[in-house]
Amino acid sequence: MRIRLLFFALLISMCSSLIEESKELKIISLSTTHTEIIQSLEAQDTLIAVDAFSNVDFPVQRIDAFTVTAEELVPLNPDMVIVAFDFNGIVEGLESQEINYLLLPPAKNFEDVYSQISIVGKLVNKQSEASAKIREMKNEINQILNNVNYENISVYHEIGYSYGIYSVNEKSLIGEIYNALGVLNIANSEGDPYGSGYPALTEEMVIESNPDYIVVGHSDYLNKDLSIREGWGNITAVENSNIFFLEETLASNWGTTTVQLVEEISLTFEESVQTNPYSDYLLLISLLVLVIMIYIFTRKNKDQKV
Repeated sequence: MRIRLLFFALLISMCSSLIEESKELKIISLSTTHTEIIQSLEAQDTLIAVDAFSNVDFPVQRIDAFTVTAEELVPLNPDMVIVAFDFNGIVEGLESQEINYLLLPPAKNFEDVYSQISIVGKLVNKQSEASAKIREMKNEINQILNNVNYENISVYHEIGYSYGIYSVNEKSLIGEIYNALGVLNIANSEGDPYGSGYPALTEEMVIESNPDYIVVGHSDYLNKDLSIREGWGNITAVENSNIFFLEETLASNWGTTTVQLVEEISLTFEESVQTNPYSDYLLLISLLVLVIMIYIFTRKNKDQKV
């Protein structure tokens, strides 16, 4: 970790020199998350190209981060390339082409999120804006977490299905969000060989765990009706229609929209509790008990008078 931080520090130092030498820093962002962060810091003028899935509202060259090679980036003459994943051997290619790059992998917790925003802030010479953004995010996230607690609720969070069932554990950002909300994540203790925080599960495990809620954070499905999956029809979440679909970009990013991600996940449980199919029955039973108690109390008072 110390070596990685030193590496980042050296790169940021290099970029600071570039900024001093040239007011027009040229960045290629091959990560939707970091494009989002740069825009939130109002430094979009530094972007000369972005990942094809980045949500931008200004004209800029778009690049397929899954297939692009370092050689194809050379003509753009970037000062820095930001990557979140080493797709297509891009890191080795950038090194061989002597192109400066920042590898900022998926955040595993809130502190990783704040750290990456700070790193990007230094890169684009927006340190004060980044610090203010981090303070604002911490306050908003803490406010959400301090006002909720969903104990005794279990959840299965799905990030992939067609090519294998993948979920999140406590070593991922979303896993930390569930922990902070007090929700029992059925994959929390499941490991993965790479320590990525995204373990592979089996159909049997999901069915046997019988989660109260299912949250789907991907579009990797043939049909949104999970009840047609063999054996899934008897899962409590499916029976009670407690299945929720997160917008895929929100679910997969870990930048400044992390606040919105925490809020969306929290509201999912809040709304589902309010629309619980048994809530009306519970209300009816409560009213019935109240009527009986009033009747008994009234009858007792009449008997005492007699």
